[in-house]
Amino acid sequence: MKINRRNHEDGIVEYVLENGTGMKVELLNIGASIIGVHVPDRSGRFTNVVLRNETLEEYRGNLHFLGATIAPVAGRVKGAEIEVDGEKHRFDSNDGPHLLHSGDAGVHTKMWEDAVIDEDGIEKVKFTTSVEDYPGTPEVSILYSLGEDNALKLEYEVKSMGPTAVAPTNHVYFNLNSDTETTIGNHFVRSGASRYLKMDDTLIPESIAACEGIFNLQKDKALQEVFESDDAQIKVANGGYDHYFLLEGEDHIEVYEPESGRKVTMDTDFPGLVFYTGNNLDDGLPLAERKPQKYMGFCMEAQVTPAAQHMDLGFEMEAETDHRHYTVYRFEVNEE
Repeated sequence: MKINRRNHEDGIVEYVLENGTGMKVELLNIGASIIGVHVPDRSGRFTNVVLRNETLEEYRGNLHFLGATIAPVAGRVKGAEIEVDGEKHRFDSNDGPHLLHSGDAGVHTKMWEDAVIDEDGIEKVKFTTSVEDYPGTPEVSILYSLGEDNALKLEYEVKSMGPTAVAPTNHVYFNLNSDTETTIGNHFVRSGASRYLKMDDTLIPESIAACEGIFNLQKDKALQEVFESDDAQIKVANGGYDHYFLLEGEDHIEVYEPESGRKVTMDTDFPGLVFYTGNNLDDGLPLAERKPQKYMGFCMEAQVTPAAQHMDLGFEMEAETDHRHYTVYRFEVNEE
């Protein structure tokens, strides 16, 4: 794998990772963001399959969190309140009465420190930032590496000075189409997940439910079918998925687009993920290359859900020691 570092104006740094098959990944120090993943379709044509802002400067705002690493807490925090070591910490709400993607405490528009490191003979790009005025004053790092098997690995590392509650993710949007004006309605999703979190009308998880009906992903589920569903949970999320799926054992999630033949499979050691289908994207979004519109991309946000603070899910968001998690996106082409 080759890693090239590019310096832009105003301290903006871009990294380009390229493997022997020609797959290329582009990263940005603003928000430790993924701004490009170039993979071939069935005919060998390479396309950037992630949504990207029109300019690098727009990542300083990045209203839809395109490709950004979200920390300290991704997702919605009920009542904008986090409890750490028995003490409650209030934050300014930014999503009704709740906190979305850390609000003002978030680091997705900040410049992260960057470096290329070697771990066990594998070169990785490492971005690091500190979260000030937050319990434990955590230091959050994300390490990116690209394998010759077209697997992009993300490793999250959290170090803190005391008890903290850090639940990061990456908010990269994928669209596997070669046609840059086509939405993800022609994609199919499959997962072994058997349970998901039902939400109230403010999108806060309130109960565990079996993956049945439109949420049964054991066999390929067409996303267009999801968008047209009258299921109450689909409607509350503005016409698509925006739900946390619990993963157990060998469970993973994969998305396939038959015309291009592209498939992406996500494996992780996080206990679950939010599968989001771009229900709130709009035509005012300044996208590069692709047409901005609803359902233009999907996210597979592997993380520890902040719902663990008010629900018994079998895992906790709070941690007293340093910890590390990984997520892998593996890209393949179906030749049929």
